[in-house]
Amino acid sequence: MPTLSVFMDVPLAHKLEGSLLKNYKQDEDPKKMFLAYRVCMTEDGHPWVSPVVHKTRLQIAQDPSLNYEYTHTMGMESFVHASLELLLGKHSEAAVENRVGGVHTVGSSGAFRLGAQFLKAWHWESGTVYVTSLQKELHGFVFRDMGFTVYEYSFWDPKKLCVDHDMLLDVVEQASPGSVFVIGSIGEWHFTQSQWAKLTSAMKSKQIFPFFDVPSQGLSTGDLDKDTRLLRSFVSQGFEFFCSQSLSKNFGIYDEGVEILAVVALNNQHLLCVLSQLMVFTQALWLSPPTTGARIITSILCNPALQVKWKQSLKGVVENIMLIKEKVKEKLRLLGTPGNWDHITEQLGTHSYLGLNLQQVEYLVKKKHIYIPKSSRINFTCINADNIDYITQSINEAVLFTTDMSLESK
Repeated sequence: MPTLSVFMDVPLAHKLEGSLLKNYKQDEDPKKMFLAYRVCMTEDGHPWVSPVVHKTRLQIAQDPSLNYEYTHTMGMESFVHASLELLLGKHSEAAVENRVGGVHTVGSSGAFRLGAQFLKAWHWESGTVYVTSLQKELHGFVFRDMGFTVYEYSFWDPKKLCVDHDMLLDVVEQASPGSVFVIGSIGEWHFTQSQWAKLTSAMKSKQIFPFFDVPSQGLSTGDLDKDTRLLRSFVSQGFEFFCSQSLSKNFGIYDEGVEILAVVALNNQHLLCVLSQLMVFTQALWLSPPTTGARIITSILCNPALQVKWKQSLKGVVENIMLIKEKVKEKLRLLGTPGNWDHITEQLGTHSYLGLNLQQVEYLVKKKHIYIPKSSRINFTCINADNIDYITQSINEAVLFTTDMSLESK
């Protein structure tokens, strides 16, 4: 009698947008290129790693005094402290008042998984979470799996080719009271103080709980403090919040998944209660986080000379990104590409919108073998001296082709 598999009724999971990379790898065209990597790339097409990381990794590997025992459930205390200081500043009022803490988490979504578990247990209320379309696959599924109702929102206006404050304000004003709002890539936002005042006022009136995502501090402006200025203003205005702080990208330790879940509370008593509950959850989820990446980062952050070199390496990456964006815009101008391309240089960070429509994106993928997301938000570190001409000429062709098609349809 044949044995029935316990997995016989398990269907294939819905494919994620990672299929874009799969299609790229299966493409045999010699000119193919992928402009949607999550990691920073060097000019020769390899993942960027801060130079101080290599040296520090070797020193740690050769240190005979290291104890490789399991770490505490909350992780490396020195790593959490150094990360929080980087995030909120050395003289943060929350730190002075002893109402900020953190948990050393696992992987690239461990902080969101841990935070979602806590919120499900202790902040259910409306049971709704708002995430940007860009965070749908990274974080939206985490909350959905926990039973939350997840709504997508966007504040990039594809017609105006800019971040629209009013679009974000509308979402906040229509949100359910007590909702969780995932706010990411804060270093890239160009909002005035007046615009932020309206947003924070609306969030307070709706008792919205912010869950920040800081995936690459320092890689937006090249200035670590500027990149988290918004977060620090929420602290000064008395907000309580969670924040996922990833340190993988800005150090170039991508395969380590080095991050913390930061907690800001109204007072120390509340903080201690929250951390105690998080410790219970971490014991069930992963018990003890890995420490290699955390050791490397802590060693750099606690060494003034190494920290200066690391900051310089971040500035170098940002300056190169700005230069690449300027060159892309200028080449499109010289080619006579229809449209205004100022939005390319007005955006900050490694990833920015090209401002192409779906037809133009499809043309690049199918005709030119340039793989970019449907949103046309690409990783500008993937562009270098060897491929910039092909990329800009292809964008020019895509815009001209779709413009001609549009005229013919009329």
